[in-house]
Amino acid sequence: MEKQRVLVIHHSEKTRQGIHKILSNFDFELLYAADGLEGLAASKYDCPDLVITDINLPILDGVSLTQMLRNDCCTEDIPIIILNDNLNYEFACKARNLKAKAFLMKPYLDNSLVYAVNRALGNNIPKTNKRLPYNLVVKMNKPVLARGN
Repeated sequence: MEKQRVLVIHHSEKTRQGIHKILSNFDFELLYAADGLEGLAASKYDCPDLVITDINLPILDGVSLTQMLRNDCCTEDIPIIILNDNLNYEFACKARNLKAKAFLMKPYLDNSLVYAVNRALGNNIPKTNKRLPYNLVVKMNKPVLARGN
């Protein structure tokens, strides 16, 4: 079985390394881009199964990038997870309008990212004995804000 390809688009090397550290423990092929334009090209060339993008990207911001991916017949069905520094109503509406599978506020919990990635890809969610304080809930393919406990 081929590994699922996850494209991470973020301007911060530290954040890309952090996401790598979290997701490399799972069976994903991880690809990276440092700005929106590079991410757009990688989305078309590398055919990822999932895109994780920051909302604040250089050259081409995450909103414009997501809109372009949604308007291209080759990339319109790629699930997208959007990261942002501020979780607020306006951001939640933007993510919903862009048909994002999920959105996470930074700093997000490792388990929240793993949950969101697996849910967006349609994978079984890894089991855990701990009650996780998710700052993300996904219901009926619509991102919903939730408060961690």
